[in-house]
Amino acid sequence: MTTTSIQPVEEIKKGLFHTPFWLAPEQDIFAKRAVRFQELAQEDNSDWCAYLTLLAAVCKAQQTVSERHDFPPPELYQGETVLLAAAQSQVPSEFFAVFTDLLNEVNGNITATAAQETAKLKALPQEATEALAQRVLSHSTTAADKAAVIWVQAALQIIWTAWAAQLTEDHVPPIEERTHCPCCSTEAVGSVILIKGDLAGFRYMHCPLCNSRWNVLRAKCPTCGDAGHMRLQQVEADSAPDLASAYRGAYAESCTSCESYRKLYRQDKQQYADPVADDLATLGLDIAVGEAGFDRGGANPFLLLGE
Repeated sequence: MTTTSIQPVEEIKKGLFHTPFWLAPEQDIFAKRAVRFQELAQEDNSDWCAYLTLLAAVCKAQQTVSERHDFPPPELYQGETVLLAAAQSQVPSEFFAVFTDLLNEVNGNITATAAQETAKLKALPQEATEALAQRVLSHSTTAADKAAVIWVQAALQIIWTAWAAQLTEDHVPPIEERTHCPCCSTEAVGSVILIKGDLAGFRYMHCPLCNSRWNVLRAKCPTCGDAGHMRLQQVEADSAPDLASAYRGAYAESCTSCESYRKLYRQDKQQYADPVADDLATLGLDIAVGEAGFDRGGANPFLLLGE
């Protein structure tokens, strides 16, 4: 005789009708991003292609390094930030080992100029390396740090993404403020409208540090919450033939209430859109919206122009 356990009504409802507030990062997020960067580089006929290619190598190395280390999760906090260390600009104890491993992993797969920079970084003592990471986390870098920032950001992403990947939705309860990541408090780089499964059509903000996502209503401005003064803007693919694939799914959500905009990516228009990679391939959209008087919301950790 067999017996069947009966789930509580609440659990059944959650399984059938529940829209998760928070989504953990995928285990192969960096590998997928590496492929996307390479695709975008192949479509770009400008000098920017070299940088996109470099970032493809960085992301490929991130995936390899992330699989080579163990990342015991830190103490979790209740409130608007679960992984509090990022909000407090704390450098993880794992950072130096991960940073060094990342620099070694990209060796031979990057340009000579990038290799010169990584060689300098590998020569830094641990104390100086961690001080550099602290400046990056606290947004207090200097002009002398500029060339090092992408490598520091890449290492920090590995650690925070590994931590976030070990959490469940129950660890990250819904919060009212939706501009910053409820997991690590980093401001969203943009949002994406999904196409797969039960979440098709739902909009999720994307964290550039821990790569987790959280749900935000499509009808509201993701920055100020206003629902009546939003406008979607897009650069037509015909006006950017070199990057038609990226521009096809990228939009700017501009809001006249807060005079800001944030990138939105529709996977039904570009199924491989990645909010970090595609952001760097659609800078023409930023220029167009910026010239219209809107300020960008959300920073890309790999976009260092003008710093």
